[in-house]
Amino acid sequence: MSDAKKFLAYAALYYYLGEVFYIDIGQPAAPQYFLPPIPATIALLWLIQFAARAEIFSRPMLPNLLTGLAWLITFPLLYTWTYQRQWFMSLIYYDFAVGTAIFILLTSAEVLLAKSRLAAASMSLLNLFFCLIPLVELVYYCLTWHCLSPASLMAIYLTNWHEAGEFLRAMIGLPNLLIIFAVIGLLLRLAFKAHVNFGRRLPTLDTERTAAAAIALICSFAALIHYAPQTSMAGLWKTVTDYAAQTQLYSQGRAARLADLTIDAEQTLAAKAKGTVIFVIGESASRDYMHAYNPAFPFDDTPWLESKLNKLLPTPALPDDAKINPDYEATPDNTPRLTPAAGKFIIFKNVYASWTQTVPVLQRALTEQSQYNDKEFFESVSIVDVARKAGYKTYWFSNQGRYGEFDSAITLVAKTADVSEWTDDTFDFSELEDEVLLRFFENIDPNENNFIVFHLMGSHIYYNSRYPRRFKKWVTANGTGMMLAAPSYANSILYTDYVLSKIFDYAAQNLNLQAMIYFSDHGEDLEISHNPDVFRFEMLRVPMFIYLSPEYEATFPDLTTTLENNHAKYFTNDMFYDTFCGLINAPSNRYDAGQDFSSATYRFNRDTLTTMLGQHKLTEDKE
Repeated sequence: MSDAKKFLAYAALYYYLGEVFYIDIGQPAAPQYFLPPIPATIALLWLIQFAARAEIFSRPMLPNLLTGLAWLITFPLLYTWTYQRQWFMSLIYYDFAVGTAIFILLTSAEVLLAKSRLAAASMSLLNLFFCLIPLVELVYYCLTWHCLSPASLMAIYLTNWHEAGEFLRAMIGLPNLLIIFAVIGLLLRLAFKAHVNFGRRLPTLDTERTAAAAIALICSFAALIHYAPQTSMAGLWKTVTDYAAQTQLYSQGRAARLADLTIDAEQTLAAKAKGTVIFVIGESASRDYMHAYNPAFPFDDTPWLESKLNKLLPTPALPDDAKINPDYEATPDNTPRLTPAAGKFIIFKNVYASWTQTVPVLQRALTEQSQYNDKEFFESVSIVDVARKAGYKTYWFSNQGRYGEFDSAITLVAKTADVSEWTDDTFDFSELEDEVLLRFFENIDPNENNFIVFHLMGSHIYYNSRYPRRFKKWVTANGTGMMLAAPSYANSILYTDYVLSKIFDYAAQNLNLQAMIYFSDHGEDLEISHNPDVFRFEMLRVPMFIYLSPEYEATFPDLTTTLENNHAKYFTNDMFYDTFCGLINAPSNRYDAGQDFSSATYRFNRDTLTTMLGQHKLTEDKE
């Protein structure tokens, strides 16, 4: 068989095997997408074989072929393994087209480059560059047994280098990271050797082979530019960036929304019972691992909160893999004041997060948007807007970073407060302990009506980085593996309990505290953290309590009674905006009493509530 016929046969075989692969994994190789490009694709595959004087599946072609196949195979295969269903037919073809274009582009470029070690090194780096996204997909799948999704890409988009580093250390571990880098280094070395050999065996270019390589290069580059934005991963990324761009519209329409917001300021809590309202946002706190909620949890990590229950909860023995730290000593610096407080603490038993990640949860909890209405974030007013119109000076103090290059929904809301400050005023991920927030109390005028939001770092991984040494009460039995262990998580909850006590004590003694609310953004699974792609209900069961002063009780007895009666009812924290409006007695034209947990007309129950933004019913939780 002549070379020309052989090259044509291999080109046809490549195309055929691509279609067979998609069909074999259960993905449709739709004729309307795969048949029309056959002549052009086979022609370009023939040209690079002719230019390189090598068949597609020969050894010299291997680095570039594998690079193209990585794009062609990875997402369709991982999507099929994850969901066991078909992906969009058009996107399957676009992945095939881009993978093939990458293979042709790299091979034609290599033919045209000078035969040198520099050219071989450049080609090796190009192989790595084009493999980066498939490599990230594969690593993520190996960690979670789930393909990349808009939710996981959103987390990547809104993160920063420090948080990304902590995630990699927690989920992969430094030894495995070193192994991954060593494997990449080895593959780069092998690719370099293959490219050197490719250059050595390549005959001197003549006019025909140069023209063939140049045509293949130009056409494959044009195909790559055309099809890459239409691939599966590009489509998912566009979903994320479109969301982020839409979120930025929040600031543009705020003045009009504020003008539209109508509140009777003479009837609000600020008008009838002057003082301070505090809202504390926790991080990754799960009521499953809080002794006040779960007496079977063998770590008594909520002594302050339990003191407000007015009953003593038994604590089981520690498990065999945990023990009391022999160096731990209870002192006034790590022990909350447990004296009774005037007023009512209402601890809600059945509160769930609406999602498993901070930004999607809080953009709803802080605004009118919820799972149960069709309002958009950028069209909504926030609790900060309501508090200001209700007569409060507003403050936002955060121990979390601002999340990435662009402002997240949380930051956009926070910056509308009269005073907004971050403990580390950068886009980085804070390593400061939550007590640092207490210094902001110095800025509060006790003679004003104040609404203060504190955003904690709480129990974000690594758990052992979230508390000072004096709160290291429990350790693992062998003293190792503390970053993600249950003893470390319990220590972080113990520290949060202490910080909450300090916030409460200061405000009660100095700021005429009328109400204090706490809930966590989402929960935590101690095995897999809170990744939505591997969702479990442990990631959604969150703590929530509300404190009401004696003056509040006297001023709004009906609201107090309703909240007490609802302590065991079911609630999702995306409805907090309406609950906050009710709590400060500030109903408006942008208020839904049916979503207000303090309202007698609250309309939800376990059968009607959902989570994961409507994807799951609470009745699915077999807690």
